[in-house]
Amino acid sequence: MKFSRSVIPASRVRSLVWHGDVLTDWVNGGWIFRLDGTCQDPCINWAFPFDAACATPDGRFAVIYQRCGTKALVLSGTKCLRELNRSFYQAHVYEYPIAIWQDPNGRALIAHCPEHYNQIEIEDAQTGERLTQGKRNPIDFFHSRLRVNPAGTRLLSAGWAWHPWNNVLYFDLCDALRNPSRLDKDDNIAPESFNVELAEHSSACWQTNDRVLIGASSEEEDSAEVVETSAPELRLRPKGIAVYDVTSRQYVKSVVLDEPAGTIMPLGDNHAVCFFKHPRIISLDSGKTIATCDDLDTGTQSSSIVWDAKLPVMALDANSRRFAVAGSNEITVVQIES
Repeated sequence: MKFSRSVIPASRVRSLVWHGDVLTDWVNGGWIFRLDGTCQDPCINWAFPFDAACATPDGRFAVIYQRCGTKALVLSGTKCLRELNRSFYQAHVYEYPIAIWQDPNGRALIAHCPEHYNQIEIEDAQTGERLTQGKRNPIDFFHSRLRVNPAGTRLLSAGWAWHPWNNVLYFDLCDALRNPSRLDKDDNIAPESFNVELAEHSSACWQTNDRVLIGASSEEEDSAEVVETSAPELRLRPKGIAVYDVTSRQYVKSVVLDEPAGTIMPLGDNHAVCFFKHPRIISLDSGKTIATCDDLDTGTQSSSIVWDAKLPVMALDANSRRFAVAGSNEITVVQIES
């Protein structure tokens, strides 16, 4: 595998989201960047320092938000449908919990935490109707980096708990819509997450509809605690990456890397792109680096706590095996070739 690059001239890019072969900067009013280098300015200004965006795959709906703030907007094209908010509590240190997707019937849904940092709600993107009404008793967990699997049937939250400790939870969305209290449980959690001297679950993404890639923190394990907790041989290790099957509730692969994974993008069953500092393709069988872009800065995010992390504007497209990174005067589009 190798990286192949192209460049799109662009300045002051504030967000990027893929829609087919087009990149959209929703924060800047919906600027469109095409792979042939042409662009289109819709002449919209939202007059607020939003700095991140997510959107439905068809580009019909988007959410722009302040990554370490409390404000968001739901958009339909260039029209603002409504404002969203989240709890102020610790909002200045960790990434806004928000996801927008299409369910198996094509309906656009939004998951976020509008009232409480630890309570996920799901609503209809078009109407704002809340679909998770009822009595709730959420666990004490700061939800963040909400991600939905390709089928739109499962949701993961790569957030944190005191003291702080990074962790990953996942939920069945059909189950949650029938019984919203299922979003308040911690029974769907990757194992060993809360053993203090074992690796933190610092990042995560869906590899398939049923499997999650989890990236680890870099602190060393306490060998005594490994013995005391009967930690299994197949587990997430420091500076490692593991494949966790949510159906069987088992790790199926685990390797140690030269550096922490940071943000992750899957490349089929056996490879992934890790973005800590620079993009690199790694083998999920050996942990070895297959290719790297040492001169492309992709930041230092390795947690949902990002108040002191460097966060360049990026857009990942696992289906087409490519990603885009915004610089000061251009957008670098990187295609992974076999």
